[in-house]
Amino acid sequence: MNGPLNIDLHTHSDRSDGALTPVELVRRAAAAGVEVLALTDHDTIEGIEDAGRCAAACGVRLVPGVEISASWRAQAIHVLGLWIDPGESSLRGMLADQAERRRTRMRRICGRLAGMGLPGDALLAAVEAHPGLPTRTHLAAALLAGGHVDSADEAFRRYLGRGKAAHLAAHWPALAEVVGWIRSAGGVASLAHPVRYRLSAGARRRLLADFAAAGGTALEVVTGSNASGQIEVASQLALTFGLAGSVGSDFHNPQLPWNTLGRLAKLPDCVTPVWRGFGL
Repeated sequence: MNGPLNIDLHTHSDRSDGALTPVELVRRAAAAGVEVLALTDHDTIEGIEDAGRCAAACGVRLVPGVEISASWRAQAIHVLGLWIDPGESSLRGMLADQAERRRTRMRRICGRLAGMGLPGDALLAAVEAHPGLPTRTHLAAALLAGGHVDSADEAFRRYLGRGKAAHLAAHWPALAEVVGWIRSAGGVASLAHPVRYRLSAGARRRLLADFAAAGGTALEVVTGSNASGQIEVASQLALTFGLAGSVGSDFHNPQLPWNTLGRLAKLPDCVTPVWRGFGL
């Protein structure tokens, strides 16, 4: 439990790379005892309306959210926008641009796979048949379904991971720009899973300094895959840079045991909760 409420501010549906529909996600969260839930799909807000209707019926308080891909010193960084206004026109326009970046990247990756003798057009069609934005997770699943690999992990090891033949670096907007989008939509910018990025301790501190200077409000202190030592590191970063703390499972799929719904560790008492001031 996170204080008096069970709160989860980082989850995904099949509108990006999650396994469940927004309605299925909300119902599963409610069954797991989650009382406050943010739907934060990658670069899209298309699931929020369905999730909101289901949340009202289930007695769950839905926080409108999104997880936006950004770039900081050539490193891909994910920023959660929490309590955003999904109807804000400039945010919707920016997310449409993000969606096109994803589609263009996917077409180019499938072109590279075709150049390696794989059925690139068929793989692209399988990815585009999915209801959400195209991701490498979908492409890995298509490679597995087509019998080209024995597991999704193998798809990344052989083709899609960094440094592999079909890998294509993404070109996301700058971190400060993304924080600005979230703030313009009335939202709170929270840095997702800050200890997961492949950064030195010094680079991580520079990232947090730049994030705070851009108007970032919080960082994710507790996430589904964090060990206790990582929670301590994230807590100290929050205190050092004057940021609030958030908690989120980063839930994608009920078959993955390390980020289940409703079982997050408590936010440490030394960190100010990001939900303070939102009636929670």
